[in-house]
Amino acid sequence: MDRVKILSAWHLKLLMTVLMVFDHLHLIHNLLSPDVTQFFTIISRCVAPVFAYLAVDGVLHTRNLKMYCLRLSFLAVVVFTGNAILNQSFKHFSGNIIEAEQKLLYVNNNVIFTLALGILAVSLIVWSEKKKTKAWYYLFSVVCFVIGFLWGEWGSVLLPFMIVTYIFRSKRIQRYIGYAVTEVIALVIPYSEPLYFIAFPFIFLYNGKRGSATLFSKYFFYAFYPLHLWIIATINFLMMTRG
Repeated sequence: MDRVKILSAWHLKLLMTVLMVFDHLHLIHNLLSPDVTQFFTIISRCVAPVFAYLAVDGVLHTRNLKMYCLRLSFLAVVVFTGNAILNQSFKHFSGNIIEAEQKLLYVNNNVIFTLALGILAVSLIVWSEKKKTKAWYYLFSVVCFVIGFLWGEWGSVLLPFMIVTYIFRSKRIQRYIGYAVTEVIALVIPYSEPLYFIAFPFIFLYNGKRGSATLFSKYFFYAFYPLHLWIIATINFLMMTRG
């Protein structure tokens, strides 16, 4: 069985990054047909859950959990700030672009915010296991869970998925039941992500190894996520305002 587990965390992140780009190509003005867009959207439903799974796995491997939480939280703030600056800049200079197309200039994606809240919720559970007084840790964990569930991108799927992954990390049957409940939630809640289960074949291939451990591999994916979205928005702006 272990022979099938051939992908390290580095390999998985690279693969998910490629699929993420495919998913976002439809944001480029007039680039893809609706059929191609739909196909890319379907095959990329695994991206966010795989990154969420690896983020929880990172909790179990990191040497400094507080810095891990701070790093993700800082990135979420950077993405939010960058989105706001870019959106305001494009809004100011897009007066000659029809309103229906202006939405292609604006970047509102910030799944890092959801991941950061999920990791903070998991980390609070970890810290509670080392404390005699657990109530406050559980309370703040629930607060992070609710905020991410209600307002985070992919929140209704990623938050339950991350909590289940950590709490039942050593209990396979309970973990699978939790994943099934998450799927039910995704089916019931409007605008959720019921195809998140596409992530499981990739997770099954994960061998538990982190892979490349260079400074580049550590921060590349943090930087690539917002940068490629900002580049796409910039391309749209240049295409729509030329001439």
